[in-house]
Amino acid sequence: MRSAWWRSPGSDAGRANLGAVTLFSLRRSALALAVAVTGWAAGCAITPHPMVDPGYAARAYTPGRVAVLPPDVFVVVDQVGDNDPAQAAALGQQVSGEMMRLADQLLRARGYDVDLSARWDGVLGPDGAVLVSGQDLGGLANGVLAFANSADAANEGALATPRVVAPELAARVGAATQSEAVLYVNVKGAVVTPGKRTASILAGVFFIAIVAVVILALAASSKGGGNGGGSGFRGSGGGVPRGTPVARAPMGGGGWHGAPATPMATPRGAPIGGGGGTWRGGGAVPARPVGAPVYYGGGPHLGIGVGVVVPLDGPVYTHDGNVDYDDPLFAGDQLYVSMTLVSTYDGRVLWHVRDSVDLEADRPDHIEELMHAFLDTLPPALPRPGANP
Repeated sequence: MRSAWWRSPGSDAGRANLGAVTLFSLRRSALALAVAVTGWAAGCAITPHPMVDPGYAARAYTPGRVAVLPPDVFVVVDQVGDNDPAQAAALGQQVSGEMMRLADQLLRARGYDVDLSARWDGVLGPDGAVLVSGQDLGGLANGVLAFANSADAANEGALATPRVVAPELAARVGAATQSEAVLYVNVKGAVVTPGKRTASILAGVFFIAIVAVVILALAASSKGGGNGGGSGFRGSGGGVPRGTPVARAPMGGGGWHGAPATPMATPRGAPIGGGGGTWRGGGAVPARPVGAPVYYGGGPHLGIGVGVVVPLDGPVYTHDGNVDYDDPLFAGDQLYVSMTLVSTYDGRVLWHVRDSVDLEADRPDHIEELMHAFLDTLPPALPRPGANP
């Protein structure tokens, strides 16, 4: 349907209005594009807003020891032409190891003991016996992601009602590692090479130049008057065409599910009688959540993850699936982060945050900034029962 201005009296008036509106709109579009390019280049500060279990936030109870699962890192190195999956896999392994090291350091700084014995092939005892299988660890990770990918995980602040993740699997990890909580980190993102960044900037400059030429042409046309027949800008569509996407990054090798290449000297856990589920943290024993939603992934409950492909840009994460990256014309460094702390006592979500940040995965200082910004929002640990002050 035609807009109201087409019904105004006189064709010349209609053309003048169209010229003015179109000229103003294009000027505004050029300004918006310039501002967007500036923001894209500058990035923004990290301000994560976690959701926290109320009792944990008030420090009525806190874990004493945290078992850290190996961070899952899916990263693509975005370059001009085809992306290199081997380069992406190497960077993913590097980032996973750095995150593990920083998690150990930052958790200890907040008063927590830390266990780093879990690997994706399982948790082993001092004698090499398998205490928790790799399949169970994967099931726990998928259970965490079933929660992290849900609408519930998009909130922030105090959890109104408890959320529980695979309590049986969480208890097994707690028994094997002598921990009261397990931390799972999942990261996906893109690192833009200097060559691709230069190409993106040149493309932005080209589009701005095209818009400027159109503005000048419209200005000249409005001064010289129309030549009958109405405007050529009827209807929707038109404008500057989008660039054709370059080849997709082969992300199959970019997801790293492993511990650091050089394992850190942290003793492996020992089995505990009773199969886990014993509170050994600080503060009062938490009341077990009754009737709370329970999230599972993998195992006999729900098979998810295998064969799943999730987009890189968005708050959906995978453990054993793949991440799809459709190279944008205006590429930028971006990381999508999900971190979740789950109680091994009853499987409740103690703390969760997911966010996207404008940081570069190939810069260790950026990874350190990210880990500080997220883990510094954890409540400090209370002393464990019987611990020396």
